[in-house]
Amino acid sequence: MLQSPYIEVPESEGACWGSWPAIGKALQQHLKQLGKARTILAVECYPGTYANIDMGFLKSTLSPNVVCRAEDLFLEENEIRQRIGPGFAKTPRADANLPVTIASFFDPQKLASIQETIAEIETGIILVHGVGAHLIAQPDVLVYSDVSRYELIQRLRRKDITNIGVDNRELGYDLQYAWSYFIDWPLGDHIKQQLLPSCDYILETNNWQRPKMVAGDALRSGFELALERPVYPSPFFDPELWDEDSPRQQPGELGVNFHLRVEEDNLLFKICDQLIEAPVVNLLFYKAHEFLGAEIRQTYGDRLPFYIQFFDHLQQQLPDINYYPDPAAMARHFGKTARHQDYYYAVRAHKNATILAGPGKNAEETAVKQQEYLSAKEWMGLLRALPLKKGSVACIPAGVVHSTGTGCQLLNIGIASPFFRQHLVSKKAGKRPHLSAPGANIASPLQALPPASVRPASLESAPYEDPFLELQQLPGGKQLELKDANQVRAICVVEGTSAWLTYGEGDRYQLLFGQVVLLPARLQRLTWEAPPGTTAILITIQP
Repeated sequence: MLQSPYIEVPESEGACWGSWPAIGKALQQHLKQLGKARTILAVECYPGTYANIDMGFLKSTLSPNVVCRAEDLFLEENEIRQRIGPGFAKTPRADANLPVTIASFFDPQKLASIQETIAEIETGIILVHGVGAHLIAQPDVLVYSDVSRYELIQRLRRKDITNIGVDNRELGYDLQYAWSYFIDWPLGDHIKQQLLPSCDYILETNNWQRPKMVAGDALRSGFELALERPVYPSPFFDPELWDEDSPRQQPGELGVNFHLRVEEDNLLFKICDQLIEAPVVNLLFYKAHEFLGAEIRQTYGDRLPFYIQFFDHLQQQLPDINYYPDPAAMARHFGKTARHQDYYYAVRAHKNATILAGPGKNAEETAVKQQEYLSAKEWMGLLRALPLKKGSVACIPAGVVHSTGTGCQLLNIGIASPFFRQHLVSKKAGKRPHLSAPGANIASPLQALPPASVRPASLESAPYEDPFLELQQLPGGKQLELKDANQVRAICVVEGTSAWLTYGEGDRYQLLFGQVVLLPARLQRLTWEAPPGTTAILITIQP
């Protein structure tokens, strides 16, 4: 039997509602039970929810006496732009005059006026809706309207949504994403972290035509369960992957392909008879200490400090070329510091598999001018070729121009956000958002690869360890007790079809090939077990 893709929350009958009519009826009943002549319902929204559409449905089902949209109380758009800086839209930087809280978007006079009006109302339902709604009036019932980052990215691509207080749809996708990355999402995350532990309901609006609402206590019970077990984040739920009669994933095939981006991924809960998607970051915001661990949280803050992506270049002849800016370049171009390394684990490798990194013996450090464009073939002549074997690990520091391999399948583990990666030659350019360094098409001069990184390490003989990361290979054919780490880790089966983790009081979790599974810091007493021929890697970030 395949591992269920969702976490089932027991004793949750009557705690979830699907469809706008059912949601409206549940909220009406709650407001009526309060026994007040006047009730205030606040619907706080994550930036990028379809606020007007959602509010329209709520108005039709609740019939409120008064409706207040948070965005109507914001400063004028020109003033918001001036405060942030007129150049930010074209050259976004982390050290710009960025708003710290959503309160700075409100016009004080407009806010005071509506608060006086609300105070004078004695009867009826008052609906307050939008980003920052919880600040307008003290709610009797608080609903948090949520949406996954993965869905937000699709909405940005379609130009369905704009940014807080401004209409930025004239910007290109990467620049509108940058505005969200630097401003909207940090503000939304700050609000979410405040309200998630106490809100009455959470509204899941990934599909605005089929919304779902869950009682806050029920979803928080789900978070408690998730902190005590392995969790599989996914950008979406695909039922075909869990169809035992005709499974898509066959042995050795990449039905699920080595993916982890916690800021975009979701967890799936079954509450009552509904499947509820919740962003993985909600689990982090709910109890960051128990999810990340004290030392990781102290070093990296309230975020998971790594991501994982997969490159299938078994048949590719010409390499993709990129680099991650070093700390000086990050500060110069983006006003941001970032601790970064790239790690490439060879899941498969042909006989002549290579990864290119740093200048080769035929390239002088001054041979490449800053504005010069080079083709993939020209880069192949300039960069050093490092041979790769199955199970080997190549570590590439920030600032070193490198490829994503040829003749191999690579698992890329990165420490900082991929948004700042500079793509010099890429077939996937434009498919993932990235922020180009102003006036710098390539890293100049070419930085050499440190001597310790010239020969990729093999995990077959010993774990890989450096100041940033530890990678341990787990073989099949025997049981292994995994040492308690008191910090978040990740595990992934890279060979074979499946394995098992026993945890806690003897519960078992099935690991499938290609899935990246997170192990929260609270999770203890782990035992690995797999048939012969199965291999996994255990990923641990150094605090």
